Amino acid sequence: MTHVMRQRLKLVALLGLLSAPLPLAWAMLSVQVGIPEGRVANGALLPDVMPLQDWSLEYLVSASAPRQPEGDSGMPPRAARGADEQRFWLSWPEPGRSELATAQAERWWRLHRALGKEAPRLGRLVVAEQSFQHPQVPGEQRALGHWPSANGAGASPQPLRLIDPQGRVVVAYGPEITPQAVMKDVRRLLKRNPAAPR
Repeated sequence: MTHVMRQRLKLVALLGLLSAPLPLAWAMLSVQVGIPEGRVANGALLPDVMPLQDWSLEYLVSASAPRQPEGDSGMPPRAARGADEQRFWLSWPEPGRSELATAQAERWWRLHRALGKEAPRLGRLVVAEQSFQHPQVPGEQRALGHWPSANGAGASPQPLRLIDPQGRVVVAYGPEITPQAVMKDVRRLLKRNPAAPR
């Protein structure tokens, strides 16, 4: 084989290698094999729920004392937020039965602890209609008021919501959600929204 022929074979092989992705992508699309799932969260993204500031909640600084108004922004009080940092919030309505309320509060407390060094960037807000059925778990923010439903007819119940620091509901979860799926979403959200430097 001559030198010119070897160079031509190299050129043909290089062109074949560079053009291979197009027919491969067309085959994947036609057969629907190997296409990544379009899912980005384990819950409903940006549900049609009014912002946290509009929920008309009465925040409790301790288990018995209502909060003192501090500008009344509609967000949890600064005492619950910790140092001047912006927090995401994991919020849920308290179930009516005491043992279920306690189990749920402990489930989300364990998830919060599992975040490790990122834990201060997430707060937990539990909402009860009139009074709380479970003992307060460390780091839990409590509020009395009505748990707002999603806007829209026939909306499924959302017993857990992930809220951004501006009070917008980012993800809403159905009753079948697992702590592992929520943890995956929370970690993804915190990674995509890094903390501001101090």
